[in-house]
Amino acid sequence: NKIEHGMTFDATQLTLERYMESWLTGKDLSIRQNTARNYRRYAEQDILPVIGKMRLQNILPAHIRQLYLRMQAEGTGSRTIQLVHATLHCALKQAVKERLIGYNPMDAVERPKVETKEFHIFTESQARTFLEATSGHPYEALFYLALTTGLRKGELLGLMWDDVDWEKGTLRVERQLQQAYNSSAVLVPTKTRSGRRQIKLGKIGMAMLEAHRQRQEAQKTMAGDIWKENGMIFTTNIGTYASQSKVSKEFKRILRENSLPDIRFHDLRHTSLSLLLDMGTPVNTVQHRAGHSKASVTTDIYGHVMAHSQDA
Repeated sequence: NKIEHGMTFDATQLTLERYMESWLTGKDLSIRQNTARNYRRYAEQDILPVIGKMRLQNILPAHIRQLYLRMQAEGTGSRTIQLVHATLHCALKQAVKERLIGYNPMDAVERPKVETKEFHIFTESQARTFLEATSGHPYEALFYLALTTGLRKGELLGLMWDDVDWEKGTLRVERQLQQAYNSSAVLVPTKTRSGRRQIKLGKIGMAMLEAHRQRQEAQKTMAGDIWKENGMIFTTNIGTYASQSKVSKEFKRILRENSLPDIRFHDLRHTSLSLLLDMGTPVNTVQHRAGHSKASVTTDIYGHVMAHSQDA
């Protein structure tokens, strides 16, 4: 039956290790670099050292469950186990399409559960303190937008001046800046269609951008011939892509020097969306600003901060 459906002798001898190397090479060319890099990391660190020598056709659901139990015993986090599950499922699904195996054993393995981690956010007064502390900073507009729009760091650093509609007071989000394999940065489209969105800015936000544009024009004049024009809003002193790690370091320095809670840069997004919901902003509006595909995603993540609904 297997032969009639395209199975060959070579396929019966193929190990998971050999197959995944071929699969990962194909993924390097067909998907986002960050996703491909994550697939390779989980394969090399967690999957192949344990079951890599097994023949592809001999892998059973029980082997996968044993892999997860072993990872749990070694103290691996539940989120990592879930990502290993996703990597294996995707790889073996392709193996079925290529008729290397008759069925995907991952279909019989339940997706590991992950407990949602609590995130830490600024209070309103802490948010005001943070904005005061960033006044005059080269990335003042970046920090302001992070706190008031809920954009992710990659989305902020991927903004171009062409994305600003000065008349309507809106900001178009279409791409993000990502770290590539060789430590250089590349622009990639937003991960999902809902991630491509327009964000309405207030008068202060537009004024911040205008002030930032004037500051950038002064930097261009100072840099002269070494300026690398790429149309980006947030750049280095010579016009190249801004460094994500440098932005994070500056953010942490500001927190330390102003006795603010030690939160992550990404928590500015959580702060923005949480405060909006707590103020009674409609969930659909917050969903759009967040770039979530469904309102249920927004309420699942931020439902615990919607105190106003209980008060009502």
